[in-house]
Amino acid sequence: MGDVRKALLVLLGAVSFVLLIACANVANLLLARATIRKREIAIRAAIGAGRGRIIRQLLTESVLLSLVAGLLGLGLGYFGVRGLLSLNPGDVPRVGEHGSAVALDWRVLAFTLGVSVITGILFGLIPAFNASRTDLNLTLKESGLRSGSGVRQNKARAILVFTEMVLALVLLVGAALLIRTFSVLRNVDPGFDAHNVLTMEMSLTGTRFNKTAGVNQLVREAQRRMESLPGVTALASTCCLPLQGGFGLPFVIEGRPLTEGPAHGGASWRTVSPRYFDVFKIPADPRADVHGSR
Repeated sequence: MGDVRKALLVLLGAVSFVLLIACANVANLLLARATIRKREIAIRAAIGAGRGRIIRQLLTESVLLSLVAGLLGLGLGYFGVRGLLSLNPGDVPRVGEHGSAVALDWRVLAFTLGVSVITGILFGLIPAFNASRTDLNLTLKESGLRSGSGVRQNKARAILVFTEMVLALVLLVGAALLIRTFSVLRNVDPGFDAHNVLTMEMSLTGTRFNKTAGVNQLVREAQRRMESLPGVTALASTCCLPLQGGFGLPFVIEGRPLTEGPAHGGASWRTVSPRYFDVFKIPADPRADVHGSR
């Protein structure tokens, strides 16, 4: 994904935090619901249902809920991605025209299914284990109106609400920090200005370009024609655009013996025309001989 890889990973982390927030909220809701259903679960246990059977039933409900949510999220995600890409695909490479190369393939479907099942199991285990540990005598003695409203139940609900608030606060802070990091990464000054700069690459083939004179003639002719176009304020040629690297060149320091390898190190270099720094508005370093480096 080139230069946007880190930004996409940061966004993925933020989305993961949002997923954890939703799962924590749903887990607490399931815990509260299981507390209300203690009388029902106690009756099932009294007529012969084992603890494993009760846990499997509650896990089945949790996974079913997670799968339905996954399908809804998949549909919303599809239309959301299509809408975002049609408005502005940004500078993400390989998305195609209007995002045509971004599609829901089997990998996306498998990932959604896997996340739905795993989250349904993980965040359904705690409510299932909590509900399966029911005191049959105490629960069955309570009336239907008082079931799940005792001191212990109220204390458990208070703990659930407090835990939910703490988790949501921690996850929201983490998501906000990740989004802020993404924003900072997007606003980093790369040292040049690429706004209103049009680039073009040429692949030179044929015997005419086997020598430097043929290449120089082509560059000069192209520069002459492009500079005559209306709206062109500056034009330059180079082998490599900014952030694309350059050619590697090993070097040997005179008077220093070689201990490892054939060279002491390597340096990157690129060829640029005189107006290269003007095109990208690269400020000159007062400590260097800028004119000589051009």
